[in-house]
Amino acid sequence: MRYLVITAIIFIIAFAIKIDLTEGTLPMASFENPKVIQKCEKEYNIKTIPVITELGDSPQSLFAAYPSEIEVPIPERLSKFYQLNPHLQKQSLVPGELIKIPVYVNVYNNCTKL
Repeated sequence: MRYLVITAIIFIIAFAIKIDLTEGTLPMASFENPKVIQKCEKEYNIKTIPVITELGDSPQSLFAAYPSEIEVPIPERLSKFYQLNPHLQKQSLVPGELIKIPVYVNVYNNCTKL
């Protein structure tokens, strides 16, 4: 009988420790410092670089040769590339052609505290 009581006490203590570790006995919010929430909007400028194409050039190879200062997704950069060069939407690059490459620069963070 003694072993049964000791086993029950060990299970009750283990269960109490598990509940304390997973859910906690004290609310965690009392330990946190009040955080200031900031709303940031990134603004950037787009400058264009005129380039004369060579044999084997593609928009992706030109983007690699003329990288932006900020990280911009390829689809967004391709969209701007085709806006600047609408004649290339239905044809490939021709060697010796003058095109414009979009380069994103000057990130401005307009952060406001909420």
